[in-house]
Amino acid sequence: MATTTNLYQHLLEKFNYYSTDELIQLNNDTILGQGWGSAKATFRTALISTFSKRGLDLSNIISKEDGFTSVKQVPVRLEQNVLIPLQ
Repeated sequence: MATTTNLYQHLLEKFNYYSTDELIQLNNDTILGQGWGSAKATFRTALISTFSKRGLDLSNIISKEDGFTSVKQVPVRLEQNVLIPLQ
């Protein structure tokens, strides 16, 4: 658990230096790529957190129902500060 938390914190720090376009590409590579193993969820969580901190509208990929939050695992594109699923 500590390793996952450390990786998450490390990614959050590093993602501050990425452009939004680079983060979108990384998101899409993470979704479409193979071989991420157990770190895939940590990468995605850090990416979603970074998108949120940048003020991007995530409403097309995040939904809340019955107290549960669900994040669609889809490639995205940015359109007028809104993340739009490609699928």
